[in-house]
Amino acid sequence: MLAIMAISILALFVIGAPIVVGLGMGTTIGIILDGAFPLELIPQRMFTGLDSWPILAIPLFMLAGNLMDQGGLSKKIVECASAWLGWVPGSLAMICVVTSMVFAGISGSSTADTAAVGSILMPSMREKGYDMRFATVLQAGAGAIGPIIPPSILMVLIGYSTGQSVGQLFLCGIIPGILVGISLMIYSFIHVARHPAEAGTAYGSRDKFVLSHALKCTWKALPGLLLPFIIIFGIVGGAFTATEGASVAVLYGLIVALFVYKGITLKDLPQLLLKSAETAAMIIIITAGAYIFSWFITAKNVPNLLTEFMHANIHSQFAFLIFLNVALFIVGMFMESFTAIIVLMPILFPVATSFDIDPLVFGTIVCVNLAVGYVTPPYGATLFVSCGLTGKSIREVLPFCFPVILAMVIALLITTYFPELYLWIPRMAAG
Repeated sequence: MLAIMAISILALFVIGAPIVVGLGMGTTIGIILDGAFPLELIPQRMFTGLDSWPILAIPLFMLAGNLMDQGGLSKKIVECASAWLGWVPGSLAMICVVTSMVFAGISGSSTADTAAVGSILMPSMREKGYDMRFATVLQAGAGAIGPIIPPSILMVLIGYSTGQSVGQLFLCGIIPGILVGISLMIYSFIHVARHPAEAGTAYGSRDKFVLSHALKCTWKALPGLLLPFIIIFGIVGGAFTATEGASVAVLYGLIVALFVYKGITLKDLPQLLLKSAETAAMIIIITAGAYIFSWFITAKNVPNLLTEFMHANIHSQFAFLIFLNVALFIVGMFMESFTAIIVLMPILFPVATSFDIDPLVFGTIVCVNLAVGYVTPPYGATLFVSCGLTGKSIREVLPFCFPVILAMVIALLITTYFPELYLWIPRMAAG
């Protein structure tokens, strides 16, 4: 029965059915064949899956990110990063990564980060003579930092799926997100050093550093840059929950966008609300469909069976972490990250805890690994967005994907096997 359900889900995915239809219909087939549960449970469980306070943070964080992006913050961040890093050889590549890291602390969405930063920097990189295949993949990798650095929509879903504190997961994502950014910057520096004069323009051309100009640009960007600190310190300090923090982010973003940067007007709000609602609705309906699947496999004792199988064949925490990363890497190549979390967490989380893996470490590993999936074909969400911005095909940029993925995997391995590098932050906050 479980095998038929799995085959049904895969078959629906192969023929192009939407993810929610594949999960919902495939699980319904399994429930019908099982015969132990009434079909009335399906809509009840879908509602139960969405009747969650943390889930409300998803549309709110998306709205806050859209407000800040459309309000002009992305341009201010680019100007600020350019003022500080313009003297570095290959500065635009560095600016691409740093800007994406900063913007990640505002939107929490990988595709939003990629589109916002890429639409500004990709034309400049083309003008400076960068190989646009390199620039395309670099922007995709930089955009993938969005779900790691808080606030993170993936972390909200992981916290919801595993029962962990979203605020503590947010804090765990700070160092790994920085590690991914540093890895990409090191790769950028190596690439620039090896290709100093492609397309007739030297990557190494740089602007003179002027401290007064850098400070002026930082001051202009400061109102937007304060947002992630308000959210993080508010949650950690107990002033509000993650969902309440998302509401604060919306209010703050609205004020900054309307009255500080003046990038939007009241007339723009309906369109922004609609755009945020469309994206959030997609995630929420996938969550509802995936919740049926996760509930059914839990009811059929699949997590316990898998735990027994793992302990019979994997005899150390180190080996399980290797298995976990390989499995998630493969899943990230073919499955949308939100679906992967809702589907896999009920299966993998009990196994991870049985190997004495800290739930916060587990959630952080999952988040970073699925972020790598944003760059890996054939799915590669940020890769597709970045290709759309530059007009390059996946086939053209594929050779440049490997070093970017390698750089991100190195950061993932550090995150996996050296958890004390980031666990001290939530521990310090809790203490």
